[in-house]
Amino acid sequence: MSKVLKSAVAAVSFALLASTALAEDAKKPEPYVPGLGEFMTSAVQPHHIKIWMAGHAANWPLAEYEAKELRETFEDIATYQGVWNDFPIAKLAETNLTPPLDELDKAIKDKSEAGFKKAYDKVTAACNACHQATSNAAISIKTPSGADFPDQDFQPR
Repeated sequence: MSKVLKSAVAAVSFALLASTALAEDAKKPEPYVPGLGEFMTSAVQPHHIKIWMAGHAANWPLAEYEAKELRETFEDIATYQGVWNDFPIAKLAETNLTPPLDELDKAIKDKSEAGFKKAYDKVTAACNACHQATSNAAISIKTPSGADFPDQDFQPR
């Protein structure tokens, strides 16, 4: 094969590879970012429920774990949905939830059933206050009743 023909074949091959790579890049979806509602129903609400179930069963290690997970979820919300529909969600969550979550952490650490119930009610009230502040008063959170996670045993081990 002549030098000119080899160069032409190489150039065409390079062009095809480059156009294929560009086409593949064009097909790649945007990175997935959960919406605020997805965070709330897939992470916040289950952690809120599990904190109650664990604390109600005096499973303090599990309650501590779920409270930590709830905080981490709100950190993710601040990162990905810090402002939602012009509402400063990150600031609202920090302002409304930090004090009652701190109180909840203390009650869990102290293994205080009465302190836990009081702090949990404050966390729940903070959730509802945020819903009202963001024109979502129809979303009303309450203390769980019954077996909301029937496949999980909340009794301490």
